[in-house]
Amino acid sequence: MGRLEELLEKQRDLEVNPGPIAVKDKTLVEQVLENQEKAHVIQTEIDRCLKSTEVENHKLQYDLYAPKIRALEDERDHIMQGNIADYEEDRDLKQKEIEELYLVVNQVRRILTFLHLERPADMAIDDDDITTYRDKQKVNLDYIFEDEYLKIKLFIVENDKPKNKYSLIALGRTLFTEDQLKLTYGYGLSINTKKRCQLQEILREGPSVEELLTWLGKPSQSQLLTGLQGDYHTVKAEYLDAIEQYQIDDFRELLTDLCTCGNFLTTFDSMAYRNEVQKCGRCGKEMEKLRNG
Repeated sequence: MGRLEELLEKQRDLEVNPGPIAVKDKTLVEQVLENQEKAHVIQTEIDRCLKSTEVENHKLQYDLYAPKIRALEDERDHIMQGNIADYEEDRDLKQKEIEELYLVVNQVRRILTFLHLERPADMAIDDDDITTYRDKQKVNLDYIFEDEYLKIKLFIVENDKPKNKYSLIALGRTLFTEDQLKLTYGYGLSINTKKRCQLQEILREGPSVEELLTWLGKPSQSQLLTGLQGDYHTVKAEYLDAIEQYQIDDFRELLTDLCTCGNFLTTFDSMAYRNEVQKCGRCGKEMEKLRNG
């Protein structure tokens, strides 16, 4: 007996055994048709149940629970936005309070930076210190500003450009650091200096020395000075006021390291929190440790 015949035999037994009435043998075609019909009926019921379930779930999701979810989300978002608004208001008030507290802190820090300045023996800009590359032409001009704490001098130097072959350059040297007085420092100038100049700026370029001198002689070029100085006069006034009113001993509680040459570190310096003895950045001696970090 083949496999198909065995399956048909088992199915006939299932049809016969449940009831007292014997079921006549079906042909193979009849059995196929009957099985297909029964399978179709069962599949139809499955599809009907699926559709019914989908309809019910759609009502639950969109008709019943979606409005509730939206309402809860709106309530949640409103509360969260309120929390953020309260935080930002409180943060801004506290930040303002911090800024007010740091007005004194920052002012003391700035005074200390002024007291920390070491005035160089000579801030003059030596013509011989300014050299050109490959022995190109250089014309030494005069100072356009000069006092105890800032000196600005002009030079005309030959560059490598084919047309505007000459550059009018302003060089400046100041007592103040870049954090105290910001001056323009341009790169790519056709000069070399042994002593650092905090101000380096090309004012104009032209085809000849004569044309640059003519341009420089125009009355309107007097405005150059104001632009080159930045806020020098304000910084100078702050500095003079600081050194007149204060000395380093007035801030001794903020000092961490002190050198016999007058150099010092304070709690504002990152190096001050190193417990080992520091070497003075000015004279190289060991500094006295006044307090540990």
